[in-house]
Amino acid sequence: MANKRMLLSAEGKEILDTLTAALELDRPTVVHIALAKGIAENDLLNEQLDTRNRWTIPDNIIKEKDFLLFKHLIIQKADRILNDDELHKYMIILIENGLRIMKNLNDNKTSMQDLRLLIL
Repeated sequence: MANKRMLLSAEGKEILDTLTAALELDRPTVVHIALAKGIAENDLLNEQLDTRNRWTIPDNIIKEKDFLLFKHLIIQKADRILNDDELHKYMIILIENGLRIMKNLNDNKTSMQDLRLLIL
């Protein structure tokens, strides 16, 4: 089991690139962290996504045990059973929201703070 191809907004792609550089991590790892952050901190799902200039998140970025864990956390958050299309829709929304949460942490940190610790 793994994720299907998903489309990230242009703004989300810019945030992803910024966070990848700031955290000195690869994109798949930052996507995992963003999804976890979106699940952990976002009570209301913002389903208003920019539909222009999308960037493709490839298949199999989130796979096997990680995918299964995220799947069940998303189902629990949604509080209902989700089919594959709904699951991937929620997944991209949570990734987008997680990226924005992490961007806000990065923007508001002082020069002495470590972004990695703030994300925790």
